[in-house]
Amino acid sequence: MSYNFNNPKLFILGAGCWGSTLATIYAQKGYCVYLWEPDEKQAQKLAMNRQLEFFKFVTIPKTVIIGSELTKLLDYDIILLVTPSKYVKETLWKIFKIPDFEKIKKNKIIISCVKGFATEQMLRPSQLITEILKVNQQNIFVFSGPSHAEEVAQKKPTAITLAGKNIKLLPILQQILSTKFLRVYIHTDIVGVELGGILKNVYAIACGICDGAQLGNNAKAAIITRSMKELVLVGKMLGGEEKTFFGLSGLGDLLTTSYSPYSRNRTFGELVVVKKDITTAKRKIKSVIEGIRTTKFLHKIASKFKLDLPIAEEVYKIIYKNKSIESAIKTLFSRKLQFEFYNYLK
Repeated sequence: MSYNFNNPKLFILGAGCWGSTLATIYAQKGYCVYLWEPDEKQAQKLAMNRQLEFFKFVTIPKTVIIGSELTKLLDYDIILLVTPSKYVKETLWKIFKIPDFEKIKKNKIIISCVKGFATEQMLRPSQLITEILKVNQQNIFVFSGPSHAEEVAQKKPTAITLAGKNIKLLPILQQILSTKFLRVYIHTDIVGVELGGILKNVYAIACGICDGAQLGNNAKAAIITRSMKELVLVGKMLGGEEKTFFGLSGLGDLLTTSYSPYSRNRTFGELVVVKKDITTAKRKIKSVIEGIRTTKFLHKIASKFKLDLPIAEEVYKIIYKNKSIESAIKTLFSRKLQFEFYNYLK
């Protein structure tokens, strides 16, 4: 296997907020970058304007190639998957059908930046990469953590986690992906790091509901803390390591997503209360709200494995069953009193 790590070439799948930001910061670092937008007309428009209509934090450098030609991927060694979770499967099948991909896939490094389950069967993006593309697991990585595109675009200090099984490639990719303001830590628990970024979105919605209902800081602190109980419980059951969820990709991401005005999930939760209508709340946010789908998946997980996930369950009922905020609060506070750490870290 041979890679050009002295002058790495990055192919970024997805020209949304995060994809455009990554393309910009790595082009500014001197790398050759291709930013892929699946819609040809949108790609042409973005190539001309160099800025997304709903995201004015970056102006994409002219050195970044913007296009919709997926076959160009063959010329790049490092692929960053930055599509919304619901488009991961479709995108991977398009890659699978590229002529000659089968011959050279062993030389491709694929890094998932997706924070959502990729299928209705709740497969993680990294699992789907293995299943569809048959790429060696040693070449698959996950890039996740508290990293709102708006702040990274403004070069505000950010720390993020890169996880993978290849301990030889990890430090090399760590150097490649780090910048003067983006500090990359490495981890070998790819399952835990990926799950942390997926699961926290549900609890960010809960925090947004708390904000919208003006329940106060005491309530929000309680939600975040008790949400960690649920996140760890589910994360461990799905194969993640317990300690991982208390790191950047778990607790770190949960905190920033729960407090930041840039958080789509938190803002959605707030709008659910303010607008008193789920559809209107969705419409107000112009980007994908990953936590909505994940809430449904968590409900399925809780039902299947008989898990006690009271916060996630109330979020599910508010979104999908039109339960009132007042009723949800009453349900949570009328639960049987218990030890704080009973059956928590077992």
